[in-house]
Amino acid sequence: MTTLLTLQNLSLSYPHKIIFEDVTFTLNQGDKIGVLGLNGHGKSSLFKVIAGLANPDTTVPPFIYDKNKDFTYFYVPQELTNLGEWDMENYFFEFHPEMKVLKRRLDKINEQLGSGEGDFDKLINEQGKIYDELHKLGEDKLHAQYISYLKYFGLENYDRQMSSLSGGEQRKVALSLGLSAPQELILWDEPTNHLDLETIQDFEEELQGSRKTFMIISHDRSLLNNVVDRIIHIQRGKLRSFSGTYEAYLQFLQEDQMRREKELDRLNNMNRRETAWIRRGVQARRTKSKKRIEDYSTLNKTIQDLKAQAHKSVSLDLKSSGRKSKILISAEDLKLQFGERTLFDGLNFSIAKGDKIALMGRNGVGKSSLLKILLGELEQTSGKVKRLDNLDVGYFSQKREALKDNETPWTMIGEGIDYVISNTGDKRHVASYLENFLFSSDEIKRPIHTFSGGEKNRLQLAQFMKHARDIWIFDEPTNDLDLETIGILEEELRSYEGALIIVGHDRSFINNVTDKCWVLHEGKLENFEAGFSQAEMFLEAIHLEEELKKKAPNVDKKGEAPKDKMSNKERNRYQDVQKEIENLEVLISTLNEKMASAKLSELSDLQAKLSVNETKLENLLNEWAELEAKL
Repeated sequence: MTTLLTLQNLSLSYPHKIIFEDVTFTLNQGDKIGVLGLNGHGKSSLFKVIAGLANPDTTVPPFIYDKNKDFTYFYVPQELTNLGEWDMENYFFEFHPEMKVLKRRLDKINEQLGSGEGDFDKLINEQGKIYDELHKLGEDKLHAQYISYLKYFGLENYDRQMSSLSGGEQRKVALSLGLSAPQELILWDEPTNHLDLETIQDFEEELQGSRKTFMIISHDRSLLNNVVDRIIHIQRGKLRSFSGTYEAYLQFLQEDQMRREKELDRLNNMNRRETAWIRRGVQARRTKSKKRIEDYSTLNKTIQDLKAQAHKSVSLDLKSSGRKSKILISAEDLKLQFGERTLFDGLNFSIAKGDKIALMGRNGVGKSSLLKILLGELEQTSGKVKRLDNLDVGYFSQKREALKDNETPWTMIGEGIDYVISNTGDKRHVASYLENFLFSSDEIKRPIHTFSGGEKNRLQLAQFMKHARDIWIFDEPTNDLDLETIGILEEELRSYEGALIIVGHDRSFINNVTDKCWVLHEGKLENFEAGFSQAEMFLEAIHLEEELKKKAPNVDKKGEAPKDKMSNKERNRYQDVQKEIENLEVLISTLNEKMASAKLSELSDLQAKLSVNETKLENLLNEWAELEAKL
């Protein structure tokens, strides 16, 4: 196993906050790492240290960055920059600095040649040299791969300015940049924000098939569980490394928590005995060894450390107004049209108290517009919308309002007093309320500009949830929230008695929180009463249907599809391969069932058989794909 880089003695701190304290980290070739941790606790900072964008503290012993001589990295940030300078096709150069310099010079030369300025022969000569330099850097191949991924993710009209693209389209450009990058290590910082489910699944498949080393910061648990084989968890300035999937890590944490609780009980009992001994006085202590007194101090510190490690919950205390009326909003024959484009037509639905609805669909199908109609911010083209009188709707938008940089959480949440008072009259101290959102007492009086983006989102969540509502609408609520906060948000939303509408693409979150699913597709609203698990099959069918359209045979001028290029032998093999695939899938399923109930002594043999047959299946599927292409 080749080691790509090692960080030793890493400490990093800012005013009011310690990010890392004497950390060691090793990255090996082929690692597929998920990076976890609370917002503001160092996930992005770790990437910046690896990328050389953050300077660690000066320490003794000194920080050591030891890397393989061939090590290179490519950093895909959360937010793309310098959008106004490029169109989509050429934004590629923004992330390849050497090529960018040459591209700028080439554009200048081409402009001069077009206008007839300068020495023609000299410009032509320089133009040729630049093309040669770009070719040596591999620009032609890399740029072609970038364009191929843009097409793969459904983007077109590459001459559009980057600044004119939607948030989802910009993320697709970012995915294309990262997937086409030639570097050894790819650093992905929240790559799936603003993306629809189908694109996330396509991205997931690319990562699963990739041989690249990568590290990924993501709140999408399904993605993490499917693509990573190692977890790095950042907690209180330290790194914990775990080999295995995200799901296996959660199981480990649960077992570790139980072990810590047992250890805490044991230590507390010992602590009580030692405290009683210490209190006997000087005379009694003279008969004991000095070591026992030192052991007591160490024991007490151990207990305090264990207490500090105990999992801390976020109590979001989401409130409903307690309104007894059942139907809150209903719509009949709803239509929305912009110019000649109809977003949707003939929508009929109702929202009752207690409904927990996931609103899904590809980007651009009209989800946000439908929400605006429900909120009364947009008038439908035709149809009726009925709302209860004085209906109170809370809207948590993905486009979150800017916070005042010099304000503090204390003044923002308390609004000038020491208590949070909701519209139902509930009263809580500001410090206690913010502690439930994982803000410590030494953080709540810091200026907001010192907080990370994720911490600001958590603060906005605290602000939004102060008051009771009849309906809560969350538009991409998990964007930029850490997994700890998402988990507790899930628990609170499951117990919430009011109506909920969740727009999002975090599959685990949607599945855990909602019990109904609406899918906007081709201008209609598909209603799945059984929730996301039922809708997932429909979404998969849509995806397959669209893939099928891409592979539809070309039609010649006479209106006939071209004949297939299979020989008789290949056609017979095509039939045989399909049968072999079906038989292997049954065998693999049987082996998995046997492993679930097998004895420990039998597992090794079953695992070996499973591995052999999975390899056979992969080879058969590749063979089938090649024959299918000919057909």
